[in-house]
Amino acid sequence: MVKLLTLDANVFVAALKADEKYSDDCAEILRRLPRGFALAEPSIVYQEVCGTLARRVGVDVARRAEEFLDAVLVPDLVFDCDVDFCRSAYELCSEYRIYSVDALYLKTALSVGAVLVSLDFEDFVERIREAKPPIEVYHVSEFPY
Repeated sequence: MVKLLTLDANVFVAALKADEKYSDDCAEILRRLPRGFALAEPSIVYQEVCGTLARRVGVDVARRAEEFLDAVLVPDLVFDCDVDFCRSAYELCSEYRIYSVDALYLKTALSVGAVLVSLDFEDFVERIREAKPPIEVYHVSEFPY
């Protein structure tokens, strides 16, 4: 059975940059995608991943990341960050004490019951866990699958 997974953009960036503390853990999660995980992501993941890589590493790396995202994302599981989706997500900022963009990832995971994984422990993972959500939430270093 395929498990649904929502990865915060920072997981993709760390895996693709390969020079951060948890880059190897992030890359390992990405390697596991075809064997039992399907990604559910907000459409903003393209801007967050590719934009960050374009700024920090270069446009060529960002283009390769775009191709990678195109290959691993299932179109039916990419949530358009349109007006309705954003309206449905902003209350999560208050409920979970998280940043606005993070609420888009949380909303995506909650919508499909996906496991949520991020590199941001203090401002994202920990805050969500405190509110006892109906989904599993992990820091990359704790990812058990």
